[in-house]
Amino acid sequence: MWHTILIGGHAVTGVVALVAGLVTMRRGQVFDVYLGALAGMTLFLALAVGVGWSDLETGARVLFTAFAGLAGFMVVQALRARRIRPDRTTRPVPRYLDDVGFTVVALFDGFAVIAVLDAGGPGWLLVGTGVAIAIAGHFALRWAKRVLTQPENVKVPLEPAKSVPS
Repeated sequence: MWHTILIGGHAVTGVVALVAGLVTMRRGQVFDVYLGALAGMTLFLALAVGVGWSDLETGARVLFTAFAGLAGFMVVQALRARRIRPDRTTRPVPRYLDDVGFTVVALFDGFAVIAVLDAGGPGWLLVGTGVAIAIAGHFALRWAKRVLTQPENVKVPLEPAKSVPS
């Protein structure tokens, strides 16, 4: 019973962290909600793993320990971002977007991989989903940095201008 409650808490705080992370990328709003949810998600994961430790096989123990380590790293990224977060009047700097963006992509990736796992998808689809989302997240983050770090009055083209041969 405790394991189920803790996993539920982990999932709920993960969703809150994902949504708040997306919002906070633009101007730093709801950053404390994002950071708190990320820390809560990490705590719930660690407690869930601890409660179910005796029921896990060696491979699952290694995997869930790695997930807990990744979650801890995500909290460190958010703490780094906290020091340089923008206020309502400034634009975010690329480093801030890298730190918050990493956690947002990792959260989205985690939800997608768990969905494939819960659906009974084969291992190749599980890995393919994780890799595809990580790659797509990289490009989405590059786009976000290009758009969100520009001054308000500068128009940013979606594609670079192509030179015309003379």
